[in-house]
Amino acid sequence: MNASRLIHKACCFHFNGGFELLLSKAVNLRNKIFDYLSTRLASRPKMVIEFAEAVLGVETKELLNKMIPIVLPKLVVSQQDNNQAVETLNELAKCLNIDVVPLIVNRLPKVLAFGLHQADEELISALQFYHAQTGSNNQEIFAAALPALLDELICFLDGGDLNKINNRLDRVPHMIKKVARVLTDAKDLPGFLRNHFVGLLNSIDRNMLHSEDFSLQKQALKRIEMLIKMMGSHLNTYVPKLMVFLMHAIGKESLQSEGLSVLHYFIVQLAMLRDVVGLNHENLNVRYMVVSELSKLLKLRKEDVAALVNGEGGSDMDILSSLITSLLRGCAEESRTVVGQRLKLMCADCLGALGAVDPAKLRNVSCQRFKIQCSVVDLIFEMIHKHLARAFRAAPDTIVQDSAALEIQELLKIAGCEASLDENVASIAQVKKDKEPLKTSSLGIKASESSTGNNSRGQKLWDRFSNYVKEIIAPCLTSRFQLPNVADSASAGPIYRPSMSFRRWIFSWIKKLTARAIGSRASIFNACRGIVRHDMQTAMYLFPYLVLNAVFHGTEEALHGITEEIQSVLNAAASENSGAAVYGVTGGQSEVCIQAIFTLLDNLGQWVDDVKQELALSQSLSSASRQQASKSKDQSLALSASQDQLLVQCKYVSELLSAIPKVTLARASFRCQAYARSLMYFESFLRGRSGSFNPAAERSGIFEDEDISYLMEIYSCLDEPDGLSGLACLRKSLSLQDQLLINKKAGNWAEVLTVCEQALQMEPTSAQRHSDVLNCLLNMCHLQAVVTHVDGLISRILTYKKTWCMQGVQGVQAAWRLGRWDLMDEYLSGEDEEGLLCSSSESNASFDLDVAKILQAMMKRDQFSVAEKIALSKQSLIAPIAAAGMDSYTRAYPIIVKLHLLRELEDFHTLLIDESFLEKSFHLGDFGFSKVMGNWESRLRFTQPSLWAREPLLAFRRLVFGASSLGAQVGNCWLQYAKLCRLAGHYETANQAILEAQASGAPNVHMEKAKLLWSTRRSDGAIAELQQSLLNMPVEVVGSAAISSISSLSLVPLIPQHLPCDTQAMNENQEIAKTLLLYSRWIHYTRQKQKKDVISLYSRVRELQPKWEKGYFYMAKYCDEVLVDDRKRQEENFELGPRIIPSASSISTSNSNTEKYWWYYLPDVLLFYAKGLHRGHRNLFQALPRLLTLWFDFGSIYQQSACACNKELKNVQGKVTSIMRGCLKDLPTYQWLAVLPQLVSRICHQNEGIVKLVKNIIISVVRKYPQQALWIMAAVSKSTVPSRREAAAEIIRVAQRGFSQGTSGNNLFVQFASLIDHLIKLMTPLGIIMPIQQSLTVSLPTYDVDLTESLSSDIFSGVELPTIAGIADEAEILSSLQRPKKYPESRRRKLYIRTFAVIPLTEDCGMVEWVPHTRGLRHILQDIYITCGKFDRQKTNPHIKRIYDQCSGKIPEDEMLKNKILPMFPPVFHQWFLTTFSEPDAWFRARVAYAHTTAVWSMVGHIVGLGDRHGENIHFYSTTGDCVHVDFSCLFDKGLQLEKPELVPFRLTQNMIDGLGITGYEGIFLWICEITLSVLRTHRETLMSVLETFILDPLVEWTKSHKSSGVEVQNPHAQRALSIIEARLQGVLVGVGAAPSLPLAVEGQRLIAEAVSHKNLGKKCKRSAVCGLHLQASAAEEADQKSAVCKKKTVCFLTSADC
Repeated sequence: MNASRLIHKACCFHFNGGFELLLSKAVNLRNKIFDYLSTRLASRPKMVIEFAEAVLGVETKELLNKMIPIVLPKLVVSQQDNNQAVETLNELAKCLNIDVVPLIVNRLPKVLAFGLHQADEELISALQFYHAQTGSNNQEIFAAALPALLDELICFLDGGDLNKINNRLDRVPHMIKKVARVLTDAKDLPGFLRNHFVGLLNSIDRNMLHSEDFSLQKQALKRIEMLIKMMGSHLNTYVPKLMVFLMHAIGKESLQSEGLSVLHYFIVQLAMLRDVVGLNHENLNVRYMVVSELSKLLKLRKEDVAALVNGEGGSDMDILSSLITSLLRGCAEESRTVVGQRLKLMCADCLGALGAVDPAKLRNVSCQRFKIQCSVVDLIFEMIHKHLARAFRAAPDTIVQDSAALEIQELLKIAGCEASLDENVASIAQVKKDKEPLKTSSLGIKASESSTGNNSRGQKLWDRFSNYVKEIIAPCLTSRFQLPNVADSASAGPIYRPSMSFRRWIFSWIKKLTARAIGSRASIFNACRGIVRHDMQTAMYLFPYLVLNAVFHGTEEALHGITEEIQSVLNAAASENSGAAVYGVTGGQSEVCIQAIFTLLDNLGQWVDDVKQELALSQSLSSASRQQASKSKDQSLALSASQDQLLVQCKYVSELLSAIPKVTLARASFRCQAYARSLMYFESFLRGRSGSFNPAAERSGIFEDEDISYLMEIYSCLDEPDGLSGLACLRKSLSLQDQLLINKKAGNWAEVLTVCEQALQMEPTSAQRHSDVLNCLLNMCHLQAVVTHVDGLISRILTYKKTWCMQGVQGVQAAWRLGRWDLMDEYLSGEDEEGLLCSSSESNASFDLDVAKILQAMMKRDQFSVAEKIALSKQSLIAPIAAAGMDSYTRAYPIIVKLHLLRELEDFHTLLIDESFLEKSFHLGDFGFSKVMGNWESRLRFTQPSLWAREPLLAFRRLVFGASSLGAQVGNCWLQYAKLCRLAGHYETANQAILEAQASGAPNVHMEKAKLLWSTRRSDGAIAELQQSLLNMPVEVVGSAAISSISSLSLVPLIPQHLPCDTQAMNENQEIAKTLLLYSRWIHYTRQKQKKDVISLYSRVRELQPKWEKGYFYMAKYCDEVLVDDRKRQEENFELGPRIIPSASSISTSNSNTEKYWWYYLPDVLLFYAKGLHRGHRNLFQALPRLLTLWFDFGSIYQQSACACNKELKNVQGKVTSIMRGCLKDLPTYQWLAVLPQLVSRICHQNEGIVKLVKNIIISVVRKYPQQALWIMAAVSKSTVPSRREAAAEIIRVAQRGFSQGTSGNNLFVQFASLIDHLIKLMTPLGIIMPIQQSLTVSLPTYDVDLTESLSSDIFSGVELPTIAGIADEAEILSSLQRPKKYPESRRRKLYIRTFAVIPLTEDCGMVEWVPHTRGLRHILQDIYITCGKFDRQKTNPHIKRIYDQCSGKIPEDEMLKNKILPMFPPVFHQWFLTTFSEPDAWFRARVAYAHTTAVWSMVGHIVGLGDRHGENIHFYSTTGDCVHVDFSCLFDKGLQLEKPELVPFRLTQNMIDGLGITGYEGIFLWICEITLSVLRTHRETLMSVLETFILDPLVEWTKSHKSSGVEVQNPHAQRALSIIEARLQGVLVGVGAAPSLPLAVEGQRLIAEAVSHKNLGKKCKRSAVCGLHLQASAAEEADQKSAVCKKKTVCFLTSADC
């Protein structure tokens, strides 16, 4: 006791607060004392009492309450192995006069927080203790403590020293993920924290940020930063809250440093492409500041930006797309202020910093259709809400702000809005009104009524405004601005001049239109005439309204004036000599003017289309329901008058649009490099004049050769070689220019050069001919030849010195790529003296000059000049990118590539500091240099993989590496360029690039050279190249056995050569293995070696790279082929059935030559497939289905064999079983999930051992992925075959045992069973996922992963998988695309097939995923025909039926179709693309996507025998143009068995062809058909492995005549269907009337000719649809019956209202 008192006195003396204050500061000491006291509580309670009273001076109960938060968690966690802990708990409860249960429950958050930081066993012990005391399960325990638990984990105050606190905080995210998994099974941390985020922030603010303890305030900021990091993409909602906290911290001087650090991190998280709202802010200064900060951020976080763009996250790409769109909009800023000009430059700088992101990576931003507001009130609302309120807030000075206020005031007056509408304004106005004398209205009661009417109208408008807008415009209700009168000073004739700025031209035209405006909207236009001078957005919004007003109400003179103005702009652009106007002195302003005209015409055309369609559909519906209508006569007359007025207005606008020649529009678009728009206009022109190529229509168009040539020129600029080839087929004879275009696109530069030289001989002094020759030499990489040619021109022909033009530019291009700096200086000095004369088509050459000048300044160490020239180059790109960005990102992409290069020039300049790159050299060990090069490589990866986009970037890299004498890196750049050329088909250029790479000393040149030879079908040369390379490699690495195999029957003489000096490169096993594998594959493909040699080669590959998946996979494929060949040959020799094993005696007799039977090789094949799968999943969908097929096949043979007692056969069976058990143990479960349907189909296999193993595999999958696997098991669990049903029940039962009773996993099985049995009546929310394709399809990572790690969270879509919340009317679920397979031609064209999920629940019912954003072909065409007046809902169908009845048997069906039916319905499907995709680039992309997907579906449908393709079974995506087929009930050639067989292989009617463009199926569609058929044939084995499932798990209708006995048998219908598919994959024609034939090549198939035959289509129409519009009575009845069945037995989850 005395000691205690002395301690207390000493503390009071030294700390002025007693021992308690010491304990509060020394946390570790306090915890140790409390732990010690707790252990003595039961045995020595007096010690505790003495410590409380003598040392602390408090009562014992108070001390115990302080001890409990510290000691209780430790006692609960350790109670399982510590009896004293339980005793202490009871003693604590006794001392505090409470039970143990309330004691531990009240401190539950503390206990759980402590347990989460311990080992899992200790946490489980604590949870079991709580379960024993309270009876609650884990989920209930965590749910009860959740808010306080999160607070305890994040906002704890008892952490001890700083290191311990930081270590504890580092573990917090992992702890919270644990909690989330227990409560929701979710791993989405931001989603879990979302509902608790504000509470946690408040707790940090209350307990830490406002604490007096400085260290706690710092910790508060640390924890806020941790929360920001954990919340990720959900931060946007909490920006204001976070900003308040951070600004409070920054306001304190002591916290400024930490606060600014967290604020910077916060801004980085937002600006790292998470929030682009600031870029679209209404205030110009705010936008400039945001872009400036973004620019700094992009410079600081280069690696993060590159990693994000190269990633695969869907949400990141959405945000990136929005960011780029905002930056493009910023480049088009029309502000005349200094800030506006800086903003444009800064936006261009940010685009360069982001890099030239491949347009295919970005999400297409849906373009908003122009919507004309019909009523005056609607127009006023749009003007104020979207434009004038923004202009008022963003006004840079009082003049602009007063103009906006004046316009708002006047518009509110016109709308009838008075001061009484706003409470604050109304009170002030009432005071003023009371002071005024009472005035009597001469109008009496009528004035009162008028006032009441205005008030009502004004009140409705006022209520539509948001509170934010009301606050801005309320003062304008009582303002007194006066609208000045302006005299009409508009002059006659067009206003536009090429030298005018865009702002001046558009304002002058708007002023002219406003002065002459009449009608109901004239007062609105007059009120807004002031703001349009200052705010370009408002001006551009009003512009189409003004033009429409002039067209509706104006005179013929006004209409002529508009036409004349439009044509003056277009003619200036379309003229051949307009290059200087477009790109010259006006800084690109003319191009913006032209784009404004294009936008205007688009808007007018869309308005006409919308009005016509709306009127036609409303008239059609009203006529159909006219008998039931109950409208009054007055209402009908009013509606009719309104519709007549709209029709007249449509007529006027259509006349205006038709007055603008389409050819002029096309040529103007082409000159502006808007190639998709040019194609759209020119096709429209040709359709009106010549029609389109459409053999399935009544008549097919014939085109003039010059028209085809112009189309070819457009397609060559669109980089669409498939379309170019189609045009070549339609031309009668190819001109010289056409041949040049085709050869240029094909990369046949040698042929192009020959033609150019012939032309040069005819015109030796022509500058253009010399330029053509130089262009060929440049594209062939003959750079020295270019320099020599240019030198000759300049020295010998004086004309070129006086008019320095393109030849000098091409000389500069070659000089800096060669590193000939003296020549570059000479050429540039010539340009400075004479000036550059080049047109718009040569803008790339002009940019190359800028690059050369920048390099020249770097070479001369002129720092100021470098920065100035880079800025000038960017400035010259702003106007073109502004105009192109108004159209689409795709059109702006070539300019963004230039900005990309300029940014890398800046990076290089930064590296050089103050030195010249000729004097300063870098090495790869230099950290700064290697970091920049790594960033450049990452940036290059996300650019468009096209030749024109990457060539300048690679050329610049060659320059950088060459200046530092890094030859290997220079060679690597040449190899990358060679690969691009090879993939693009530019084989001659690729060969030259390979030679340059070889000269530079690049490693592994032989690989690219061999691939080039192989691509040019010189297989012998390709193999010889690899062979010689392998023979020159070290024998000890390649292997003596492999060398021996290579040397046998060598294709080239063995030339012994010395080992390369670069032995380090040669000793790289991976590169040697790649070479050896490629050589082995080609030897295997060409059959040039014996079996033992090929196996020896593959074996060496595996030895060199034992962890490489490819080596095992290709070894397995080869051995598989050997096995199949041996089996076929041996079974033919034995003359026995394919499923019967010969007796042992026959084997020994027949195989006297010691040849082993085919099944002897089976274990090796399976083992190689298995080992490859164990090392990776790149070939999963080829390897695993084949492995299973071989296993099941052999199991059936072994089971049926009469000599199962054969020792060798038993030995093989044992090896096979052992391998498959190893697969079950070692292969990741997600791989089995990918083939689960194939496994499920074999659960009744004849071999009991296989059945047992299959069940174990399925059980493991169901346990690991119950959400996905249970859906696949649904149908078999309800099967009508007892053995299958019982097997499925056993699997589900055993899988369910793996989950503890009452857990979420166990409940899932119960819920799922209930869902299947009562799906239609289900209304309660469940945790079961929606069985859409996105949730069921395994999505394998594209990068290599450690297969020993769990990928359970990564193999499905990155987004949160949707679960069933009940059956509702609507829910939005988006489908995912399937990634294209690695086949060069298909991958280059990004071919894919749109699919959707189908989940069978029993044999006769199931669920079909709703396909969103689609519309059926029949409905699309019907609406278009109604709009055109070609279809009537009541009359057309009966009329067609009468034609059929009258003509039946009298004239041939094909003549009846061609002469009677088709003239009624001309092809119109192309109109859907024009109206649905208003942007020309979007229109072109959609049409190409339509051609691609339709061709892929056509070929796939032909192979699998898909029929019944009427207009309701073919749908089209309104967002992309993709084709998707539905309703596969008529599969496997069922259409051939109908009473009137379907003769067409796929649907290619006149409208399907019409959608492909004026070239029809020639070109894109034909090429894609051939490529798709080639891909299907190449992967024939994989397809057949998957389809073999149908033999043993057949269609329901196939089982009706073939009942199952309980053990699986081969269904004859399935075997017949698969044999037909296999024959088609081999090229054999199969179908009605198909004569027996040898297999034909892909090009030899006459499928398209059969599909467009009028004879075949005539028969098709008779049984199904007429051009997608009409169903006969029998077909209609059948459809109704199917619909009725569907309503009863099929559940469709409605996921979109727009389908």
